[in-house]
Amino acid sequence: AKIQGTRQLIQVLTGSYERPIPAPVKNLRPAREICEECHTPAAFRDNVIKVIRHYASDEANSPMPTTIVLKLGGWDRVTGRSKGIHWHVANKVEYIAADEQRQVILWVGVRTELGETKEFFARDVLAMAQTRFVEEARARGEVREMDCIDCHNRAAHYIPVPTELVDSLIEKGVLDRSIPYIRKKAVELLTPAYPSKEAAFEAIEGLKAFYQQEYPKFFAKNQGLIASTVEILKRVYEETAFPDMNVNWSTYPNNVGHTYFRGCFRCHDGNHVEVNERGEVVGEISVKCNLCHTVPIVGYKTEDVVVDVPIITGPPPRNHEDYRWTIEHRSVTVDQIEGECLTCHGRKFCDNSACHNVSHPPDMLTSHAEEYRKKGGQFCYFCHQDVLCARCHPGGIVKKP
Repeated sequence: AKIQGTRQLIQVLTGSYERPIPAPVKNLRPAREICEECHTPAAFRDNVIKVIRHYASDEANSPMPTTIVLKLGGWDRVTGRSKGIHWHVANKVEYIAADEQRQVILWVGVRTELGETKEFFARDVLAMAQTRFVEEARARGEVREMDCIDCHNRAAHYIPVPTELVDSLIEKGVLDRSIPYIRKKAVELLTPAYPSKEAAFEAIEGLKAFYQQEYPKFFAKNQGLIASTVEILKRVYEETAFPDMNVNWSTYPNNVGHTYFRGCFRCHDGNHVEVNERGEVVGEISVKCNLCHTVPIVGYKTEDVVVDVPIITGPPPRNHEDYRWTIEHRSVTVDQIEGECLTCHGRKFCDNSACHNVSHPPDMLTSHAEEYRKKGGQFCYFCHQDVLCARCHPGGIVKKP
């Protein structure tokens, strides 16, 4: 630690440190020696009901609350079984990444109860000699055992993405929802990587001209409110972006979840498969969303979502296990709904107004990028998860809409 500190001192004195500071830190002590001293994986956690407050990018900044049940899971001391999100730390999982930030995963190895390693390869490397590829990577020290920080990699110094940040500011009343399109405009202003703080402030000052031109009556009555909003956004920018270090919200991906960065979808994308001796695909890493959480219940233009659903502890019906059920359930008949669906879900479960009563243009295949820009990513995302967009947009829906 003292030697590393000396290196850092020299870099600070000479101004030779990297901008941005590279992550992850390669010589960090394993999380199993630090985090797991208190956060032991040998603990089973109950399901947690989580309500996420989103807002739409429309004129009224309409609320879009989402209710979801997170299946935290872990390892059960009594049964010896593990499941849920924290299954990953209760079992030995290894992987090989193609990039420094560990966002592109080429190989995953899972230790079975029999002590064998079940291997999953990214389809991109199936043409290679798989055995030699893994052996060579292991010899170079490129095989990493998964631990806490492979998902919780931004536990400290986290910079929220603009949509998440602005939603939080509206929820707390810091940004006034009465300002037309303030959610949309604030996200637009906080998203770019400005070359300097001065350039960012100049762009944020342009908010006054927007309202003066587009909403002259509102601007005339609320000049003080617009001016204070501009100052709030300037302060928020200063606290979340650092141009001199080339750091903003997009510099370091956050691997918890999969809404804004690939996170879970680095492996659970339908692209990592198991092959037999003949090179035939015989399995894949699960893409079943139900393993980690329930189907999100979403409200649109409502202050809250009423969840009239019991927490089901048993296994879901077989036809629910695939993540495509979110899309395919539209094909169920009225008789099925009355006889089967309502038994578990209740009649209010279908109050997902963000999904239901939403129409799509007939040329959606070619016009969906414009629809995405108009409605905002959070609107489309409830139905069209990133694992689907990634089929055509390998860069993700955030950077390549």
